[in-house]
Amino acid sequence: MCEQNQLSRSPSAVTSVTTSTSQQHLVEVSSRAAFYKKKWRGQVRYLIPIAILCALVLCLIIALISLALYDSRHEAPVQLCDSMECIRSAANLLQSMDQRADPCHDFYRFACGRWPEEHPTPETEISHDWFSEREVRVMRRIRGSLSRNASDNEPLAVTQARTFYRSCLDTEALDRMGLEPMLRTLEKLGLPRRPPVRTPTAGFNWQRAMALGQLVLNKEVMVGFGVYPDSRNKSVNRLTISSPDTASPFPGHHDMEQQIDRHRRRTHGANQDSDSPEELAFRQYVVDIMQYVHYWGTDEQPDDEMKSLFEKAAVTVSDMDILLYNISSEDVEVDPVFMMVDELQELTNSAPKKNNLSELNWREFFTFVYEDHENISLDLDGEDIIVVYNTDYLRNLSTLLSNTSSETLELVLWWDMVRVLAPTTNKELRNIKETYIQKVTNGRASESRATFCTHAVNQKMGMAVSYFIVDQGFISKTKEKVKEMLSDIKSAFRVLVDSLDWMDGATKKATLEKSSSIKSFIGFPDWLLDEEELNSYYEGLEVNEDAYLDNLLAFGKRTTEQVLGNLREINAEDSWATDPTDVNAFHTFQANAVTVPAGILQFPFYSLGLEALNYGAIGAILGHELTHGFDDTGRQYDKHGNMRQWWTNSTIEEYVNRTQCFVEQYSSYRMDEIDASVDGKRTLGENIADNGGLREAFIAYSLFRERNGPEPRLPGLEKFSHEQLFFLSFANVWCESWSRRSLQWSLQDSHAPNHVRVKGALTNSQEFSAAWGCPEGAGMNPSAARCRLW
Repeated sequence: MCEQNQLSRSPSAVTSVTTSTSQQHLVEVSSRAAFYKKKWRGQVRYLIPIAILCALVLCLIIALISLALYDSRHEAPVQLCDSMECIRSAANLLQSMDQRADPCHDFYRFACGRWPEEHPTPETEISHDWFSEREVRVMRRIRGSLSRNASDNEPLAVTQARTFYRSCLDTEALDRMGLEPMLRTLEKLGLPRRPPVRTPTAGFNWQRAMALGQLVLNKEVMVGFGVYPDSRNKSVNRLTISSPDTASPFPGHHDMEQQIDRHRRRTHGANQDSDSPEELAFRQYVVDIMQYVHYWGTDEQPDDEMKSLFEKAAVTVSDMDILLYNISSEDVEVDPVFMMVDELQELTNSAPKKNNLSELNWREFFTFVYEDHENISLDLDGEDIIVVYNTDYLRNLSTLLSNTSSETLELVLWWDMVRVLAPTTNKELRNIKETYIQKVTNGRASESRATFCTHAVNQKMGMAVSYFIVDQGFISKTKEKVKEMLSDIKSAFRVLVDSLDWMDGATKKATLEKSSSIKSFIGFPDWLLDEEELNSYYEGLEVNEDAYLDNLLAFGKRTTEQVLGNLREINAEDSWATDPTDVNAFHTFQANAVTVPAGILQFPFYSLGLEALNYGAIGAILGHELTHGFDDTGRQYDKHGNMRQWWTNSTIEEYVNRTQCFVEQYSSYRMDEIDASVDGKRTLGENIADNGGLREAFIAYSLFRERNGPEPRLPGLEKFSHEQLFFLSFANVWCESWSRRSLQWSLQDSHAPNHVRVKGALTNSQEFSAAWGCPEGAGMNPSAARCRLW
């Protein structure tokens, strides 16, 4: 822009000089001609200097005209960014791009076509992207810090993190103790030490075991239970019942295991007569675990009868698991239902039943949960209202339990607890699990024990290990820049809302009030580097170097006690949604807050050299998280984080109608490799956030340029405008490599596959088509109407 201004000024300057000189000359000749005729002899000595002066002026005019003509044909040298950040960003983009592809036909291929060959998938994974690659980098730093000896002047919490790490690494101690720590834990849960495949336990109370599983292991089985803020008044906490979170509370490959389980349940549950390879592998996994535990510490070998019992038990466990999945996969009700305990009992009692073999007793369940909590006495007939999510699930669960024997429930509960506990024991049980995962992932390699233990410590003591990686000076500087960017994002959102024609004035005002009220948690908590504050965060925690399972149980008990103890607490302020080490970002509906951990404030999400790149990467992510506050779920929470209708009926109707465009658009994206399509309904919230976030980030970058002027070009990519670099940076963040299996699993997630996210958002972006000059009807600029909310 500056170069253009200079060029536009130069011709005018020349014109000014030329015109002025010509006029002066004409005046002088016309006004002095008679005088020269009369007195030329006396003035001749003045003519020579005047002639020389005129010649010089003429030369100057010619030189200026020549310079102007040269400048009009030659641009000034392009200013390049030569910082290390710019050079790294340029190299990354060039290595990732496949410039043989037409950006207007397939921009993902253009931006990411060579990324997989430059970033091969690790043998321990089945897919790979920037998020997982950067997480490895963070974990490597943490592992290096955990491996060092403790110092006398470090916080106790940091020393405890090192101790926990060593307890996890000491596999010799785990092998030496064998299964005994696990079997003692089963006894605490009221479960037998051996799998109950033959004789049920006399007097077994499955509901008490279910409650103890939550208390001892923090593991939800059949029923999801917790104490959470009241959705209508977040300052108050309520007893909350829902479908369960089936993930293990102990360290492990959570994402991968959840994907494995989800795919197995979905494929086998859809056709009970067809045993998928995943289903057969799971049953063998159950058999192997049960058989090993049953005969551990003995010289016995299973006979045909016992083998048959284990196989039947595996089928029972799997069938029950799938039945529970089928009833929990119903759409969760948007509006929670508030009930007294007797109303909840009436709800489940009214469900259709055939047998009445097993029945939920809610008063008994809540009593079990709180019986050892000295500081709280329940008032189930008074103030303790119960918030219920997904009443259909609870009705269906009641029907299922009425047809399920106590013996089956004991077996299912035993398996659910052992599945969590088994990997914390000896080498044999750890290997059984690894064999199962390798079988269903087609040979994925096992990660090192040091890597596993680093993840374990980060999962359980994320704030303590964050102490290793934070840099107060860097983050303080970065935090202010990210805040400025988020402010630009909010301003961009305001621009978009003001321009909407489907939202009435009252709703616009309320929407803008909410967006301006969004809080942000960036980098890490201010108290993290305060030794006293950090130790207080982990107050009461005991960690022993030679008791890995006991350490995990201590974490679980501490978490459960904190959750249960919140029942009478008033929620005065909001807090972080995750640990600073997380390579991700989050929006919390009830906090009306965006959390941007230090883990994601790194290349290639941030520190990219040019703000065009930063706004395209982390800026679009910030916009994504802000827009979540106005997606199909977030829009139902007001600026205080309370669920209520704060939009007018007409605006809600328009909104819902417009979201259907996104559902249909994303459902049309078909993955030919696996003969399946994206579920536009399941991914709706994320797709709304992607599209809004991209548009907000683009406008936010224009606001930055208005304040700061143009930026230099990127070396090696000089031919691309800053608008084009913005979109390249956006796409690069989502570069990935996948396998057929990982693609199948990803279609069951609330996020569409990364390449679909790029295509979906960019084809809806008029700014993208303009920046890249994509003609109407091109693959990235379809003739069909674009989907747009914000």
